[in-house]
Amino acid sequence: MNTLSKFDSILLGDNAFYGVDHLSHERARQRANHVQSIENAVNVIKCSYEIGIDGMVVATRPKLKEIIENLKQTSNIVDNLDFYPVMPYAQGLQLQLSEKGISNMIKEILKSGSIGDEIKIIAKGGIGFLKKDMLSLFKVFIDTEMLKLNFIKPKVIFLHPVFVDLALSLDMKSILETFKNHLRDNYKIEAGLCTKNFPWLVRKLEEWNLDFASIMTSFNPVGFLMNPSKEECEKTLNTYKGHVLAMNVFSGGFSNLNEVIDYLSNNSKICNVVVGASSIEHAKETITKLKQL
Repeated sequence: MNTLSKFDSILLGDNAFYGVDHLSHERARQRANHVQSIENAVNVIKCSYEIGIDGMVVATRPKLKEIIENLKQTSNIVDNLDFYPVMPYAQGLQLQLSEKGISNMIKEILKSGSIGDEIKIIAKGGIGFLKKDMLSLFKVFIDTEMLKLNFIKPKVIFLHPVFVDLALSLDMKSILETFKNHLRDNYKIEAGLCTKNFPWLVRKLEEWNLDFASIMTSFNPVGFLMNPSKEECEKTLNTYKGHVLAMNVFSGGFSNLNEVIDYLSNNSKICNVVVGASSIEHAKETITKLKQL
């Protein structure tokens, strides 16, 4: 457990394990072979755990299960970390939708579960699926995503910003409400929201009378993915009473560690931070300095 006074939690994000680079696709391709190896991911997680991370933010990527199984075989780290999945894995979803369509995509995902899981999910959402009812389909979609997480115990599950910000743009309270209620009623798990429009989301949640205990959003020195502006996001943070997890603190790779440390040091409202590390050296430097704040 983290005993820092500055941060309630320091979480390790998994984007760096897959060569994700928000600023340069070419740079991502150049480093992909090394950082995408299972061995590298496992070593970085072990190192980060020894330094003192409190948990991990993960996407429902196909390689996640392999990483977790490897960790379980060689340590007890998985049992001692809090997991914060973000669903769905947007890139994989887009690819499957374009290749297979929604019906075949769901059938394909169901094959990864047991026969009992498949029957249960179809029974719960079958009528809505046949009628193409959107919210029933959304519940089935949540259930198929949950099959990808049956090897960990999530603390909070976050809805991907693609869905959250779509719900905002369409003024669809029902999407967020369904996500929260379905996870609570069927899995006894708290739901969180991930967004690129923090002030807008906070205003709409108040208008809709919806309460989400956790929001994951960007905070960084240059305002990267902080919409509509860095100033507006920080103003909202100063008055928001909920639990905020700051992501993209390195501005997608634009800001260096010293700039990030300076920014976080001077923002007393940022108490939970998500950082990525593509190597053991990177993890040691980043997490050690954060723990010293």
